[in-house]
Amino acid sequence: MEHKNKPSPIKDVRKALGLTQEQMARELGCSYASARRFESDGTLPKVAAVRERFEKMAKKAGVEIEVTA
Repeated sequence: MEHKNKPSPIKDVRKALGLTQEQMARELGCSYASARRFESDGTLPKVAAVRERFEKMAKKAGVEIEVTA
């Protein structure tokens, strides 16, 4: 399995808002482990409520994300 290094929109938003991974997890309403996983693998949350919170945070941070269905 090949590991691809792709930019993490989660990390970009977190850094832009000045949050730690733990704070980001609280803001998203998910576990620290989930927030860390989103950041490390570069994926967006799939749970609708968590994804909506993330999209709002990204907008607030001024970070563009690719939203796919």
